[in-house]
Amino acid sequence: MSEAVMTNDAMPTSGDNKPNFLGWKSGAGLLGLLAGLGVWAALFFGGDQTALGGYMFGYIFWVVVTMGCLALTFLHGSINCSWTIATLRIFEAGCHPFMFGALAFFYLPIWKHMDKIYIWVNPGDDKVLQMKSAYLNEPRVVATFFGIMALMAFGSWVMQSSSRRQDKSMADKERQLRTNFGTPSLVVMALAATVFLTDLAMSLTPHWYSTIYPLWLVIGGCQTALCIAIALVCSNAKKEPYASSMSPSLTKDLGNMMFVLTMLWAYTSVSQLIILWNGNIPETAIFYAHRGSDTRLGWNFLGASTILGCFIIPFSVLLSTRLKRYADRIRNVALFILIFRVIDVYWIIAASVPHRGTFEAKPTLWDVLGFLALGLVWFGVMLNRVATAPLLPQYDPRLKEAKANAH
Repeated sequence: MSEAVMTNDAMPTSGDNKPNFLGWKSGAGLLGLLAGLGVWAALFFGGDQTALGGYMFGYIFWVVVTMGCLALTFLHGSINCSWTIATLRIFEAGCHPFMFGALAFFYLPIWKHMDKIYIWVNPGDDKVLQMKSAYLNEPRVVATFFGIMALMAFGSWVMQSSSRRQDKSMADKERQLRTNFGTPSLVVMALAATVFLTDLAMSLTPHWYSTIYPLWLVIGGCQTALCIAIALVCSNAKKEPYASSMSPSLTKDLGNMMFVLTMLWAYTSVSQLIILWNGNIPETAIFYAHRGSDTRLGWNFLGASTILGCFIIPFSVLLSTRLKRYADRIRNVALFILIFRVIDVYWIIAASVPHRGTFEAKPTLWDVLGFLALGLVWFGVMLNRVATAPLLPQYDPRLKEAKANAH
């Protein structure tokens, strides 16, 4: 990747030259509060199986986006790359400790009605689930969930507190602190995510297992987080603080990182398919058999669409160096990928809900409501947190310098 890209100017406080998304924070916060609390109350006090199954899709989608933001924040601290300067504040806001607090609150309906979501809660005469009960049991799963949430919130707090301190002091020791903390944190997060997503998502189908499944979801979360950040930044490329530092080298770097995550998503997805399908073991091949071998299902169509939308089309488009020189074109690619990221997680999670009841891939009302309500909560928290600090770190002038020295 090229070396240069953005600015160290603080965000403007007034005028039409302010990024559009800063004006959305009040509306998004209010809508998120109302929609989120409405859905939360309906599920916590109602607990319909269909509603809970739809809620799981939206909940897991926004959880992995938050984990993607945290992973990219750790990545920036670890390697101190220049391209992430433009999007760092959005990543930090997307994994702010308040976000983990909100996600923990919205886990409460799941905790209360676990017996209606996870079949391992009441294994009955199922010998396989009885054997797994030492690991898959409600007290252990709930304790692990809140423990890992607290761990990720702590990691986010350390990184963001250091970044804010350096904005004021300009002390290089803070950068070194984030490097020393962020590098091992990536390893710790990989281990924590494996346990966390195994419990939350993979145990929806407890007879099935895959060692690459948690990594698959986290890579997708990183891709989604990056696409959201690129869409926000590149949509405001002509507004400060982005305008004074937006350059072809920056958009090329952002496009290259989208390309890398597209390749990683394809690698993890294909690796899982090849290993599980070729193994030809019913307990593992059932994941793909359920989604593709029965022509009555719409899941096979959705799966095929993600091959095109998450890999083939973005891969082909992002090979173009010329396209990556323009902010509006990179934004459009990011929005395109984002649509198929939603479809991909829906294909993974919704088809895994054990009580869905029909061989039907069409989204239910609760699939839509859960996704939109939690999405409003996520954007409400993120936009309100991103507005509390300069949109570009004050201590790192590399992007502005790169544009000034460009030829």
